[in-house]
Amino acid sequence: MKHADQTLSGPSFHLRGCRVSAPIQQPWGGGCRIVEWIDAEGQISRRVVAADVTEDEVVATIRRHVKGRKHVLVDDEGMPRQTLPRR
Repeated sequence: MKHADQTLSGPSFHLRGCRVSAPIQQPWGGGCRIVEWIDAEGQISRRVVAADVTEDEVVATIRRHVKGRKHVLVDDEGMPRQTLPRR
């Protein structure tokens, strides 16, 4: 992941953890990475970003994230959103 020289300004936010996958190459060209993070309430979120994403772009992706529909298998639709226990 590229490191940008600038840092984003704005209100701080609390994350319990974040990781970015190694680049995943697509058979038709281009690539992507998966950004996965745990928010202050223990909810896990994931987003797909470009393979050449910068650190600042990852932060912006997490800040802009809007909780929406969770895509799951049909038999899992009744399950609550995955959370991790608070310590």
